[in-house]
Amino acid sequence: MSREGQQYPHFLVTFPRERVIQVTLNRTAKLNCINKKTSQEIEHIWKVLDEDEGLSVGIITGVGRAFCTGADLEEWNEMNKKGVINDMSAPGLAGLCRRKGKKPVIAAINGITMGGGFEMVANCDLIVAVHTALFALPEVKRGIVPVAGCLPRLTRTIGLQRTTDLVLTGRSVTAQTLHEWGLINRVVASVEEISSVALELADAICQNSPDALIVARHGVRLSWEGGSVEDTVTSLADEWYPRLMAGSNFSEGIRAFSEKRAPLWLNSKL
Repeated sequence: MSREGQQYPHFLVTFPRERVIQVTLNRTAKLNCINKKTSQEIEHIWKVLDEDEGLSVGIITGVGRAFCTGADLEEWNEMNKKGVINDMSAPGLAGLCRRKGKKPVIAAINGITMGGGFEMVANCDLIVAVHTALFALPEVKRGIVPVAGCLPRLTRTIGLQRTTDLVLTGRSVTAQTLHEWGLINRVVASVEEISSVALELADAICQNSPDALIVARHGVRLSWEGGSVEDTVTSLADEWYPRLMAGSNFSEGIRAFSEKRAPLWLNSKL
C-alpha cells in the first residue's frame, strides 16, 4: 500500500509514523457503525500491517461523538427481511473481534463505544481512551448476544462478575472504570490528546526489534487464549525462540548492547 494514505467511504488510512498505519473511522452521521463492506475493507488493512515488513504497529480511532457503535443494524434489518443470516465468523467486525494477526493494534478511543465496537476493543493489544468515553454491551436490549469474542476475552481480562454485569444489564461504564478494571491502558483528559498518546505508545514499540515484537506478542496471546503456562512456554521455547535466534536482529541487539550504541534493526522476516 502506498504510504500516501487512502480515503475509503467510511474510514481513512494514514501513516502517522514511519512504521505505523492508522485507520480513522469517519462515518459520523451513523456514529461510526460498520457495515459489511467496511468490515472487509478494514480487514484488508490489518493484512497489510501483518504482511508489510516495514510496518510494526496499527492504530484504530474515530472522529465525532463515537469511536464505534458496532454493526450497522439497519443493514442487519435489511438482511433479515431477505432471510440472510449475518455471518459472525472470524475475524469479525472491522477484522478485529477475532483477529489473531502478528502485529499489535492500538485502540485510541475518542467517544461512545458500544456493541461490536466494544468487541473490537476487547481484542486490541493496547487501549487509550478519552475520559468522557462511554462503553456498553447493549445487545441484550435488542435481543442479540455479543458472540464475536468479547465474552471470553473480557471475562479473562476484567473478571467474571464485572463481565456478567456489563453483558446482562447492558449498562454503560466510563473509561476510568475500565481503566481501574484493567482493560484500558491510558485515560486522557481530552480528545486532542488521544492521538499523541497512542503515537507515544507506538513509538515506544517501534524502537524495539521487529522480530522480538512479533514473538513477544505471540507469547502473550498464547497465554491469554490458552491459559496453560507450560504449553505457552514450550511453544515459545521450542518453536518460536529458534526462529528468533536465527534472525539477524537477535545478534544485533546483543552486539549493540556490548558496543553501547543504538541497535540497527532490520525488517522482520517472521
